[in-house]
Amino acid sequence: MNYLKSIAAIALPLSLLASPSHADNNRGFFAGAGVSAVNVDDSPAFDKANLWLGEVFGGYKFNPWIGGEVRYGMGLGEERLYLDEPFESAALAAGDEVLMDIEHYSGVYYRAEAVNQTGRFYALLGYADIEFTMKGSEVSHTLSEDDFSWGLGAGFILDPHLNLNFEYRNLVDVAEYRFTTITASLDYRF
Repeated sequence: MNYLKSIAAIALPLSLLASPSHADNNRGFFAGAGVSAVNVDDSPAFDKANLWLGEVFGGYKFNPWIGGEVRYGMGLGEERLYLDEPFESAALAAGDEVLMDIEHYSGVYYRAEAVNQTGRFYALLGYADIEFTMKGSEVSHTLSEDDFSWGLGAGFILDPHLNLNFEYRNLVDVAEYRFTTITASLDYRF
């Protein structure tokens, strides 16, 4: 399944619903929720994995250029993988079938935005931690990785308080794993 095409198919019709709004929702608290398609690659043990995350977030914007947010997400399913190399820390051999599942992730971000009357473009710079599980037929091993995280997004102002956002994030990029996401979310500006 091509997640990028799926998100684009949803994003285009919804972006046409975004009417020009004269709201000043550049300041104050905001909260939201979304769903992310996660791609995991750069692992020597397997080719790649495609997973789903549900996430919630909240933050505060002092002005368009100064703001921060926190995020928390949980996995929405498992991906079946076949190991190319042994996964020794979990006692799994090459050729074994495993299930990969994201337990949860959390992140803290600095958020800068460029805003006009119909939408916003934003950048995220921060730090994220992710915990995921590799399950074999007889063993289960939970791993945790953390690293610098960044992202770019575009949001459409649907009304004075509600925004529809689409973003790309490099969630965690460490030596053996690279988690990237494409996210669709809604946020409410108080």
